[in-house]
Amino acid sequence: MRIVTRGDLDGLACAVLLAFSEGIEDILLVHPQELTEGEVEILDGDIIANLPYHPACSKWFDHHLHVSNAAAPIGYEGRFGQAPSAARLVYEYYDGERTMPHFAEMVRQTDRLDSADLTLDDVLAPESWIKLGFTIDGRSGLGAFESYFMKLFRLILDGEAIDALLAHPEVERRWRRLEDEDVELHTALQEHSRVEKNVVLTDFRDLDRVPVGNRFLVFALFPAINVAARVQWGPGKAFAMLTLGHSIFNRTCQTNVGELAARYGGGGHRGAGSLKLLDDVERQVEMVLAELTANG
Repeated sequence: MRIVTRGDLDGLACAVLLAFSEGIEDILLVHPQELTEGEVEILDGDIIANLPYHPACSKWFDHHLHVSNAAAPIGYEGRFGQAPSAARLVYEYYDGERTMPHFAEMVRQTDRLDSADLTLDDVLAPESWIKLGFTIDGRSGLGAFESYFMKLFRLILDGEAIDALLAHPEVERRWRRLEDEDVELHTALQEHSRVEKNVVLTDFRDLDRVPVGNRFLVFALFPAINVAARVQWGPGKAFAMLTLGHSIFNRTCQTNVGELAARYGGGGHRGAGSLKLLDDVERQVEMVLAELTANG
């Protein structure tokens, strides 16, 4: 019996809550695309959280729009629906306010980060769980995170307070790297982005290495736009990825980008989504861009 989740703060919070509630500490970290493309074997008894539905799982928790989720049968165990985070659904399913109130603040802050309910200070000078979340964000470019995820998982499950977590040498090391490359990311975003109406499109495929950094920085640099699109290479440059996100400062975008991404084989939720780009990359990007600009 395992917890199958993704390696971000929402996945981490889900893993902690499920381990506390179910007594499971065997965790498998996967990318949503790996699951939907059949690259991951789901076993009887597995609990999936913060990932698309799979018919072999025993319980499932998710809040993302994805074509696979439409196949979930009536009466499945778990919870799927609109929520600021998958962790919120897990917390409510296990009556967290009664059974694990000591995780309430972790869940509240996970809600804020996963739904991008952030302030400018949260982006430029984050604190508490938001700061920790940036160090485990796969989109920051910090690289391999499996052992780091498991270390945080065990510390949180053992009751480590957030201040002690942030003072941990590995957390501090990852945060220093984010700060050290901040200027480089600023420059890369400005040099490889173009604005079309309400959209800023960033294309990092020409870079030998994408600087690590805060994925919300683009919204501070381009405050007039209301949605961002970024193209960059996936692992080993085997394919390109397109990520989409509503601006967290100019909240006027009318497009449900998770639904948009799902129509192209990806997924997400209303404010954020991603999809793998195959074959004619330029045409796919332009088609998505046309929808984003048409809807405003």
